[in-house]
Amino acid sequence: MKRAPYTECKLYVDGAEGLAVGDFIVTTKSAYLVQTLRINRNRPYRKHMQCLRWPKAEIPADARCFTMVWYRR
Repeated sequence: MKRAPYTECKLYVDGAEGLAVGDFIVTTKSAYLVQTLRINRNRPYRKHMQCLRWPKAEIPADARCFTMVWYRR
C-alpha cells in the first residue's frame, strides 16, 4: 500500500553517522525528509526521527541523501 506524500511518520535507525535535520532518507521505493532528530539516551547509536514522506522525484539536486535498506522484522 502506497502512502500519501507529505504525511508525517516516525522512524528510527541505528547508526547513520552524520544524519541531520533537513537531510533526506532514500529507499528503493520511498523518500523521507528528516524534520526532527533525537538520540536515544540508553542507546546512543539509535536515532529517532520525525519525518515527512517526500516524492523521490521532488528531492532537490543539492540535497544530502542517505540511502537506507529496510529489513522485515
